[in-house]
Amino acid sequence: METAPELFRKHMAYHEAGHVIADLAFGYRFTVVNIRPDESGEYEGTVYGSTRGRARDLAVVQLAGIVASAKMAKSDPWENPPQFDDDHADIATAGNFIDNWVAFLARTYGESSFKEQLWDEIRNHTRLLVDQNWDAIEVIGSALLEKETLSYDDVIRILKDRRPDFPAGEKP
Repeated sequence: METAPELFRKHMAYHEAGHVIADLAFGYRFTVVNIRPDESGEYEGTVYGSTRGRARDLAVVQLAGIVASAKMAKSDPWENPPQFDDDHADIATAGNFIDNWVAFLARTYGESSFKEQLWDEIRNHTRLLVDQNWDAIEVIGSALLEKETLSYDDVIRILKDRRPDFPAGEKP
């Protein structure tokens, strides 16, 4: 049976793997992903890369970590999510992307009352993306548990070796 620190580390690896695979699925290029503990021994997973892109895609990338770690824990990410601090930050960031999208729609087309509809669409799209790419998420989650830090090139090489059907490094 896994200890609490082992479960937290596994949660973080799958969480960050969800971000990485979503990033790749939308054709974005991150620099490095890390689950290594900081100097105080605290784990704080991070994916370093650009935050430029389509608001909907970026919101899905933010939520993919939550959905992937919930799937790993066999829980529902929206009804009964395992709660971790990074989840709150990801939800807030996804909310910012959606708010900006709604503001754009309002400026372009007049009043926009699509916020809840957009959240529903993004939640559904995120779950679908994670489900369709679960094998790749498991591969990267396992690699993160083993190595703790992976560069973009490491991830591409691992996916080409273990999941050659995943279109790693290719623009959709």
